[in-house]
Amino acid sequence: MLRLKSEEEPTDEEAMVRFQQGDAGAFDLLLLRHSAGVLRFIMKMIRVQNAQAEDLLQEVFLKVIEGRKKYNSNRKFTTWLYTIARNHCIDYLRIEEHRRHASLDAPLSDEENDSPVILDIVRSVERNQEEKAIDKETHALLNMAIVGLREEYKEVFLLREIEELSLNEIAEIAGVPLSTVKSRLRYAYRDIREIFIKAGYFDKEQRVKEV
Repeated sequence: MLRLKSEEEPTDEEAMVRFQQGDAGAFDLLLLRHSAGVLRFIMKMIRVQNAQAEDLLQEVFLKVIEGRKKYNSNRKFTTWLYTIARNHCIDYLRIEEHRRHASLDAPLSDEENDSPVILDIVRSVERNQEEKAIDKETHALLNMAIVGLREEYKEVFLLREIEELSLNEIAEIAGVPLSTVKSRLRYAYRDIREIFIKAGYFDKEQRVKEV
């Protein structure tokens, strides 16, 4: 019987199929690969302390175990996993009465000239937090901006800019049309940009360039 070479690891989808077939080690591999990302998503999505977030993380992966037979190997595993995580966060927010209900399908007409700058800030801060060069004030400002986002904006923003999922994957996870995902992202960029503008961030950037 042919076997994979020892140095070759299965894809997420292959590992999930193995887990469906009773391979507990395959689940451990998936947990190792994705627990950090899902934990980060939970903590930013619902603003809980580490211990509570870890409890919610365990609950998400418990749902993975319980729902393993429902997984279709033709579907990308991360899309399925983050759908579970997202729905669990929504359930938690509903219980805590924090979730706001609003229709966000209206198109956004505001200019977005500073959006690329905002994305550079997000990516440099969120993906390089260990580097000493990260400005603490900018990091704190970004976190404040993300915390202040509507839940609908926040989830698509985090999935896109922090977890790097595609727009189509986010649409599937959130259960909304692609156009709605795009409009929610624009609202998120706008709201984050406004926080940085109010804090005088762009004025500071301009002064640095002039020097």
